[in-house]
Amino acid sequence: MSPGVDIEASGIRRAFGSKVVLAGLDIAAAPGEFVVVVGRSGCGKSTLLRLLAGLDKPDDGEVRVGGEPLRGLYPAARVVFQDGRLLPWLRVGANVALGLSSRETHRAAEVLAEVGLAERSHDWPAILSGGQRQRVALARALAASPRLLLLDEPLGSLDALTRLEMQRLLERLWQRAGFTSVLITHDVEEAVALGNRVIHLANGRVLGEWVVDLPRPRPRGNAQFTELVQHILETVMRIDQGILR
Repeated sequence: MSPGVDIEASGIRRAFGSKVVLAGLDIAAAPGEFVVVVGRSGCGKSTLLRLLAGLDKPDDGEVRVGGEPLRGLYPAARVVFQDGRLLPWLRVGANVALGLSSRETHRAAEVLAEVGLAERSHDWPAILSGGQRQRVALARALAASPRLLLLDEPLGSLDALTRLEMQRLLERLWQRAGFTSVLITHDVEEAVALGNRVIHLANGRVLGEWVVDLPRPRPRGNAQFTELVQHILETVMRIDQGILR
């Protein structure tokens, strides 16, 4: 049985003043599924992720996790943000162990080894590269053995090669642990490489959805991979252009 948890958002509306960011949105993920949400800047992706994490509340509608209404933070969820958000006054190992009980601190060393940074436990975050800091942020999230991992463009600021390495690492860790994951990204190729499903968010609603039925690891030079990326890109651009006119 997958340790992942099902999550469902129904009729979600969220506005900031007069600006409606999410307008009656419905989205769901099955236990252990990897769902990727794509869309332009300002379309509500990060707002959606905050609602799924329980960091914010919808003005209308409901988020349910494991069949239960979400009332505040879901204890078995973790969020990884674009900037890593490591505490600069704590060494790497202490950052990863943050929030763990004294009986669980061994997990910090275990997950640092999983992300390839076992030897950096005593280093300060400031001396790490951007990719290494994101690995530490991912290790910190995984140390708590989450059932739900929410990722808010965690690879967006990385160079192309580091980003590819992190995508492969994230895929391996997800396959091994079986948590449910929702990833926010601008990158359609990244979405197809990682997701079981790709969802297009625009104008506060889900306006497109694709099942990615390709073997893992996904061969990026494969014709099916390229065709699906191109199809999603063209569809997303056509929809977005229609909205922006």
